[in-house]
Amino acid sequence: MTDYFINKQCDEALLVLAEGNMDGLVTIYNKLGRRIYMLAFSILREKEAAEDIMQDTFIKIAAEARAYKKNSNAVAFILTVTRNLSLNLLAKRRRDAKNQSSIDLIGDVVDHSENISSANVASIPELSLLDDDERQIVVMKLDAGMKHKDIGALLSISEDACQKRYRRALEKLKNHYKKEGK
Repeated sequence: MTDYFINKQCDEALLVLAEGNMDGLVTIYNKLGRRIYMLAFSILREKEAAEDIMQDTFIKIAAEARAYKKNSNAVAFILTVTRNLSLNLLAKRRRDAKNQSSIDLIGDVVDHSENISSANVASIPELSLLDDDERQIVVMKLDAGMKHKDIGALLSISEDACQKRYRRALEKLKNHYKKEGK
């Protein structure tokens, strides 16, 4: 069947969905299910994640069907939803990995400091290896539990700059411990 007819059938299915009739999802699944899965898989490269995105796509199209304009490109609308959900998941995974690496670095710093708890970071003698801004950022983040946004505002720097200096400071400390063999 040509793309024109598939697009026309999906267009009608979206209009049916907009009226609250979930039968439109069956049509969309039958016509585009494989494409939706393959697009998600091509972005995520993971079978389970692609299947999850496929399900999320159907949930999202059911919820957003009213936003669809009749005789638009239904296939593009549906595949755009799939693409955006897949890219959002990738971005979330990257953020989570970044946050986890920061947590691991904090753990290394605290583990290598004798008798130091995470509530008493300011007393780590190796903090003298850091410059003033880095030391302040580490202490405010770990001792006070402040957010990068708030620390940045106090130091008159952007949130991104604060995060970069924080990671750089933790790396300096980690490298110091590696050199010392601790």
